[in-house]
Amino acid sequence: MPIDVNSTPLRVTIAVVLLLVGLVAGWFGHRALMSPPDIPTISVYQDWRVACPQVSDKNTSCEIQQDVLDAKSRTELARLSLFRFKDSGDTMVVTVPYNVLLDPGIGLGFGNDKPRVYPFETCNGVGCVVRIKFDADLAKAFDAAASSNSQARILFAGLDGKPVGLPFSLKGYSDAIAAFNRAEAKRRSWWRRLWS
Repeated sequence: MPIDVNSTPLRVTIAVVLLLVGLVAGWFGHRALMSPPDIPTISVYQDWRVACPQVSDKNTSCEIQQDVLDAKSRTELARLSLFRFKDSGDTMVVTVPYNVLLDPGIGLGFGNDKPRVYPFETCNGVGCVVRIKFDADLAKAFDAAASSNSQARILFAGLDGKPVGLPFSLKGYSDAIAAFNRAEAKRRSWWRRLWS
């Protein structure tokens, strides 16, 4: 029985097969030619930086960071880092040097507001660490201080019992947190995962 190449069902079948072949070729071509390299990135926003791991690393998040430096020697005195965890949300980790009294914990002060006090969690090879839930209230305090150019400080007691206030900069914080949120939204997007 001869095949009628002018029949509508055969033409539709050929069109569907060609469409599917084109879609598959486009999918692999896009991945091979158009995908950006899957490498870690670091973006700097004045005194803050946003570091993101490879997109293929699904179990980590981007991180917003600032190193608090001594004004004279430019050595690192403390570090602020903000992560996004799947289960617990945004978490800020503050690391200070070993020469601190652990009992009082640390405080974060913004302008003339009463400092927010947090207990130390542990001391490790880098320094003494405080883990803080970066909730809406703390985010609002950071945003308000950044927009009003208020002074921000990490407060703790030295081994001699004297209070220490390490100022940290909020220059670039608003841009950095916006970039962090955009990057995390892209990393968690099902559409991005489909095409990466």
